[in-house]
Amino acid sequence: MTKLKAVFGRAGQFIAAHKKAAVALLLVAAIAAGVLVWRQRSAPRLPAGANMGGQSYVRTLTLQKGTLDASISASGTVESSDVSNVTTELKYTVKSVNVQVGDTVNEGDVICTLDTEDLEKSIAKMKESLAEAKEKALKNYQNAQKSLSDAEKSVTEAYDAKEDKRSARDSAKSAYESAEAQVKSYQSAYDSANTALLSALGEQDAKQNAYNTAYNAAKDKYTQEGKSGDELEAAIQGDQTVKDAAAAKEAAEKAYKAADGNLQTAQGNLQTAKSATNYDARQAAYSQAQSAYEQAKATYEQAQKTAETAESSRDDALDAYNKAGESDELEDLQQQLEKCTLKAETSGKVTAVNATVGSAVNGTAATIQNTEKLKVAISIAEYDIEKVKVGMKAIITSDVMDGEVSGTLTQISPTASGGGSSSSGFAAEVTVNNENSGLLVGTNAKVKIILSTTENVFTVPLDAIGTQEDGSSVVYVKTGEDADGQPTFEPVTVTVGATNDYYAEISGAELSEGMVVRAAADEKEASDTADQFQMGGMMGSGDVQVTMGAAAPDVATRGGGPGGPAMGG
Repeated sequence: MTKLKAVFGRAGQFIAAHKKAAVALLLVAAIAAGVLVWRQRSAPRLPAGANMGGQSYVRTLTLQKGTLDASISASGTVESSDVSNVTTELKYTVKSVNVQVGDTVNEGDVICTLDTEDLEKSIAKMKESLAEAKEKALKNYQNAQKSLSDAEKSVTEAYDAKEDKRSARDSAKSAYESAEAQVKSYQSAYDSANTALLSALGEQDAKQNAYNTAYNAAKDKYTQEGKSGDELEAAIQGDQTVKDAAAAKEAAEKAYKAADGNLQTAQGNLQTAKSATNYDARQAAYSQAQSAYEQAKATYEQAQKTAETAESSRDDALDAYNKAGESDELEDLQQQLEKCTLKAETSGKVTAVNATVGSAVNGTAATIQNTEKLKVAISIAEYDIEKVKVGMKAIITSDVMDGEVSGTLTQISPTASGGGSSSSGFAAEVTVNNENSGLLVGTNAKVKIILSTTENVFTVPLDAIGTQEDGSSVVYVKTGEDADGQPTFEPVTVTVGATNDYYAEISGAELSEGMVVRAAADEKEASDTADQFQMGGMMGSGDVQVTMGAAAPDVATRGGGPGGPAMGG
């Protein structure tokens, strides 16, 4: 009972996700049920409790290798993945329309043109005004260029004058330095003598102070002894300390006079040397030449600044002249003029034309779609969104073409839409890989997104796999018939691999192609009423066989297993 609920649970999911496919399956089921009822009615009635002569229905399938796909299905609308609109924001009336719906155009083809008579007049008037402004700017530039030339001439003259003053300064400096070198020794002797005089003067002052100190000390001493008048002076002068201090003072005075004499001599020699070399005149000439050079240098630097200002003014005038022929407004008008010829941005078919001669275009003049680059816009249910990712392969089918074409999941919306009373979904796009697919823009298409693919494997319905007490998985393989002609089955251990909602991959050393396997591990589920036979036929894998006794023929229907497409996912 649990397995039966699981089967119907998966069937419910399949029907919810694939309503059209479910309707088709129910039609097939109804036809098969009709055939079974017809056979039952055509067969002779048996008494109650009879077993139809020992016959029973056993659903089986024949093992063959194929591909197991896990997938989800969706439906949507075919659209062009390369759509361009020929648009304009200009409000000029349409002068001509060159295309109609259904035309094939190439990138750059003219779709329509706008009436530009008034626009061209505005452009001509503005160009005339700009030409006058440019002529005025040219005169300003020429005047600025002349001012710059005059300033550059002044710079050259000031430079030459500066260099002349530099040369004169250098000559005066050389003459002064020559005289300075000749009197250098006399100057050095004078400086030494002056230093010695200052030292002697200091020594004289020191000795004078020492004498005064000794004299006052002796005076105090002899006054206390009661001496006064000439007797006191005689005592002071006779004091040895005073005598020594007086002698030292006299020696210092002599040394000072000698140093002063030496200084006078050195000074005289220095003056004689300066006179002989014309030192003072050369020094004054050098000083005047240096001042003249500094003034010429300042004049030159000022001339440079004036020239720089003139050059900047000239550059500004040149820039103004260059821009005098330009205008943002004119550029806008010229761009508008170019945009009055509306061209196709992409190649493709014209699917809409909204331009009428004599009327202004309201936004979009035409729509162009590339019918060779297509996509299918779908919605992925919220319970499937975690299973898919961009780049997955897809299979596309439609009523407008035979067979199927390949596609690729190229876009998934990050947010869901819908919700509330209805289930929400995520908008997605599947790009059609074939350029000549046969799909038509605007038609409906069905998409199966392949989640995973396992190739060249044995597959069976999930219900065909049983579990032993030791936990191992088994399928029941037909081994023959019993005495009553009923098929007999034995469990064969298998390893279960990839699965989808209805099928599983199995492998095992005892499996081989062509084996007949019971469609359900539970014997009662595999052989029961006709209704269950129909459900088994619809949900089985590969060739689903119904054995009706030993002599009854096999009745098969294609499921989604080996040799047929997978059902659901």
